Amino acid sequence: MDFALQAVGDYDHVLEIARLCEMNGAVAISLADHYLYGNRAERYVDPVYDSFVQAAALGRDTSTIEIVMLVSPITFRHPAFYAKAAITIDELSGGRFVLGLGTGWHDDEHEYFGIPYPDRAERFGMLEDALGYIRQFFDDPEKGFDSDRYRFTGLAYQPKARQDLRILVGGGGPKRTPRLAGTFGGEFSVAGAEPDQIGERVDRARAAAATQGRNPDDLLITISEPLVSGHTDDEISANLVRMEGDSGRSGPEIRQSWEKRGLVFRTWEEHKDRFGRYGDAGVARIYLQLLARSPELSEEALQILS
Repeated sequence: MDFALQAVGDYDHVLEIARLCEMNGAVAISLADHYLYGNRAERYVDPVYDSFVQAAALGRDTSTIEIVMLVSPITFRHPAFYAKAAITIDELSGGRFVLGLGTGWHDDEHEYFGIPYPDRAERFGMLEDALGYIRQFFDDPEKGFDSDRYRFTGLAYQPKARQDLRILVGGGGPKRTPRLAGTFGGEFSVAGAEPDQIGERVDRARAAAATQGRNPDDLLITISEPLVSGHTDDEISANLVRMEGDSGRSGPEIRQSWEKRGLVFRTWEEHKDRFGRYGDAGVARIYLQLLARSPELSEEALQILS
């Protein structure tokens, strides 16, 4: 099982986490493409930066890890931007960029910024057409592309995409998301599925890849896992205080607030067992979320899990 960290914040912090990943055996750093963090109004004034600009900077300031966009909502930008930005960042990084796309989920984010936010069915249609556009632009741009929503005229566009520039498709849909991942992607990042639920989605994605004439075993299966842990319950509470810094709240208070939002706390041994069951279901990489708020905790986690 490979591990990666997801980081948000100002660039100095993101770069610190990226370099920590390189020094501690993580295979990637992932960036969350949002204009608002969290889903509570009190957090909407937290500093938020453009993830594509940060990804480009990481491409020059790191040397070994993958730089993964996990994930960008298709509602934010035209697929031409995603195609050209991905090729550019991939070149800047020496072939280490992964373009992740999804339907988007943050209603307030779109409302606050005035970004159109159609219903879920339309967003899936946008995602499918955009993936077709980008896949064609990467593979054979001279043929062009034409769909209900997006088109480009065939031309020998330069620079060309690296042959194995990976597209990640992420989301929690049990049917359409796996099909899109297998049809267009090189990575399927499964959201919201427990170890005993993931197998059916992985099978659908790999079947879709096989239908396209691609080797289904080449499809990288990944998940994201919010995680703050410890060897005991008391250590978990202490680590929560370390993660939040000078919030003034006790470990049990922090824990209770996170549990109300659905986070389940487990010991390291419990996480290892859980991750092993994900591995048995086909998952090859886990993106660890939350931990990157604390570089010290991030380093400890990578050393414990590796």
